[in-house]
Amino acid sequence: MKKLLGLIIVLALAAAACGGDGGAPAGESLLARAAADGGISLPEPLEATSAYLVAPQAEATAETVAGLERVPGVITAVPASVTRMQVTGPEGTTNLRVAVVDSLEYRSVAPEVTGEAEFVWTALLSGESVLTYDAAQELGIDGGGSIQLEGGRELEIGAFAENGTPNIADVLVDGSIGRQLELSGQQVITVGAKPGTSVDALGAKLTERMPGAELIPLLPPDLISNPGPRTGVSEKGSTEGGLIGTMNFKILDNGFIKPAQQWIDTNIATTTVPIVGEVSCHRLMLPQLEAALAEIEAKGLSEFLRPHDYGGCYVPRFIDRDPDLPLSMHAFGLAVDLNVSTNQLGTSGDMDARIVEIFERWGFIWGGGWSRPDPMHFELGRLIRGN
Repeated sequence: MKKLLGLIIVLALAAAACGGDGGAPAGESLLARAAADGGISLPEPLEATSAYLVAPQAEATAETVAGLERVPGVITAVPASVTRMQVTGPEGTTNLRVAVVDSLEYRSVAPEVTGEAEFVWTALLSGESVLTYDAAQELGIDGGGSIQLEGGRELEIGAFAENGTPNIADVLVDGSIGRQLELSGQQVITVGAKPGTSVDALGAKLTERMPGAELIPLLPPDLISNPGPRTGVSEKGSTEGGLIGTMNFKILDNGFIKPAQQWIDTNIATTTVPIVGEVSCHRLMLPQLEAALAEIEAKGLSEFLRPHDYGGCYVPRFIDRDPDLPLSMHAFGLAVDLNVSTNQLGTSGDMDARIVEIFERWGFIWGGGWSRPDPMHFELGRLIRGN
């Protein structure tokens, strides 16, 4: 995989040197050429779970970073340079953290939903910036456009996406931009580990390898695992993931959970959307839900969705309200149920195919195609560029 990543980077540099605009970012010519050939295919990211953020006392050399990757349990170690600077948007100027990353390598340690969104990484490779949702809100940005970095360099906005848990920066730019702007800042290294690795044991080994470095754990001090409830015999649980962050919750007797209020306040928002009306969902899903419903309305298909038959979005419970099963996507506000009365679980339902097609184009997965059909159910499958 490392060799493949290196090959892609070399191709990008070679393309820029063979007749493209000499002032363009290193990846731009590759992307332009790939688009002309029918599109670019990025290599799959490594299957790494972000375990630690390492802040060395002095900048680590490439050899030192490579040494971290030889620590048992480590799949990859990805450095980034983070600096604070003034960034200007439509609603003024604010002080934000700008991180310079190797886009293809950093993809492996980004939150899962971000890592799967190829448009984030092609945007970075083409010289565009990627903002967190909070940074976009702070700058007054609700779609495309541009930002201006301290020193006057203007950058197009390629995507909104979370880049860590917590985010390592408010704005991501590719190394090609970092070199052009001569950006330098504090080095941080995100360590990606194999599932099943003990976070405590790994931390001890990393400290041995880099004495004096500050280690910031990115997961609770137990086994790294895939997102899912850790219930056991306790009445409390916890789950984490790139999109949802860490949710601690209390398990109730009726198959429902009670998430920590701080998680609810941070992640769940209430707004009014076309056709359905008022909904409470995860804030990251709301723009795509609103866009899908607006398109349905604009195409004259509103009659095929019944507002009074809306089954909810944020409903904090286990699948089938069974604590032995994983948490439902509704527990995170990442799914909606529509036309409930005629689209019951286990039936083929009567959801109009045009409704399904629009939702799928806006990044949703329809439950009607599952082995146990759930035709009322649409859950967020990917984030869409430009929302």
